[in-house]
Amino acid sequence: MLTRRCSERRFFLRPSAELNAIFEYALARAVSMTGVKVHGWVVMSNHIHIVATDTYGERPRFMALLNTEVAKAGSALIGRWDGFWEAGRSYSAVELLDAKAVVEKLAYTWANPVSSRLVRRARRWPGSTSAR
Repeated sequence: MLTRRCSERRFFLRPSAELNAIFEYALARAVSMTGVKVHGWVVMSNHIHIVATDTYGERPRFMALLNTEVAKAGSALIGRWDGFWEAGRSYSAVELLDAKAVVEKLAYTWANPVSSRLVRRARRWPGSTSAR
């Protein structure tokens, strides 16, 4: 389970067609360059969650590619040129040790907009998500 927060927990990832396209392009590019297998994700307004399997030891490179692309294009989209991601940490990674843990984290990821009381159904979240 990979998580990354925006700088100052600000809403730099607010859902829009453009931001969704930026994230999904960056995700597809990072996957194709590293072989990391992504099982699910959700982009909230101020953070991302990704559930993935890294069989080749490429997680750091995967996250660096994803974070760099999203920060560059996302900053250009919103007209911000200072730090996009939270300073001091690159991302949080929690190892999921069995299939049950993977399923639980996928459910947590997809339900994040619902548990945050932003939508009633996960599929209604306008941000980028694999829940649909």
